[in-house]
Amino acid sequence: MLAGIAAVACALLASCSSEPPKRTGPKFTGRVLLLTGDASKGAALAELTQSGDAFNLATITPGVTEAVATVDETRLLYATKDEISSRDLKSGAVKSLVKGESVCLAWAPDGNHFSYQQRSSGATKFYVSDLDGKTRLILDDPNGSTECPHWISKDRLVLDRFVGARTVKGAELKPNTSTVVTIEPLALKDTPKKWTIESVCAKSNNGFVRSDQGRLLIAKNIDHFETVDPSPAPCSDCRFVGYAAQSCYPFFIEQPLSTTTELFSINPMDWQKQKPASISWTFSANARFVIKSSARLAVVGDTPDKLLLIDAESGDVTPFFRNEADRKTMLISPAPIVWIEN
Repeated sequence: MLAGIAAVACALLASCSSEPPKRTGPKFTGRVLLLTGDASKGAALAELTQSGDAFNLATITPGVTEAVATVDETRLLYATKDEISSRDLKSGAVKSLVKGESVCLAWAPDGNHFSYQQRSSGATKFYVSDLDGKTRLILDDPNGSTECPHWISKDRLVLDRFVGARTVKGAELKPNTSTVVTIEPLALKDTPKKWTIESVCAKSNNGFVRSDQGRLLIAKNIDHFETVDPSPAPCSDCRFVGYAAQSCYPFFIEQPLSTTTELFSINPMDWQKQKPASISWTFSANARFVIKSSARLAVVGDTPDKLLLIDAESGDVTPFFRNEADRKTMLISPAPIVWIEN
């Protein structure tokens, strides 16, 4: 009789099995906007959704070279060979903002202004515009050596350059410096190029920089870039892959083995490295990560046709398209841009 009771208890509680419980893997919700194709020639801006057990990828617009979302994930800025447009991520309404081929799109932290570059015959012109298309020339670089900028506050940016340039007022800027640009009133100030900005948290005033020796450093107040005194980060060979959506939790990857990747965050309260998730996949330098803040899940796109859903705590991985034919037909160098939680 006791044996019978034990058998019933095992059946009900499933606690007597020698096999570990099955892990179901991360679950996808909401929708992801991504680029798929060769962006240099014009990729497709597409939307990924799920219906039952099937994933669907629908093209929104072709010929997109760059795309970037606002911090609050309400608008998308994207460029084609002809213009820059914005897309309302709730209504889908599209507005043309700037004519001409442009690169280096970047939103100001408040989402009311954006910056971009236009290049011609080896020269680069750097602009800032608002959502009504009111555009202002900030820097004219005839040598074309100005890197893509980083916004460090709602009205300040940092530009790295390797050759001298002239401002719109005619003043000469020194070579191999970082220029801090204040938008209103317009002012440009050269600073020694001690490090390169790797990331800036748009919701705060901290970020990460790389030294000339390649060491990752923490900049706890990057708004004052001219006097920033960064401290060493708790990882050396790691690569920054993005902030969790609408937060300042930065995520990094390290690949200690040729077949394994460690994905981890750094706590911005005490700047300590959190326990990494071990992932049995590796990623190229072109891999793009979008991290969902509420569930610590990541959508990762990589060449040639890799699109994955990753649990950033357990390391569990679910490919979106398991069928090889589907992947090769629907995905070409997928690059996720924004994950909208419905």
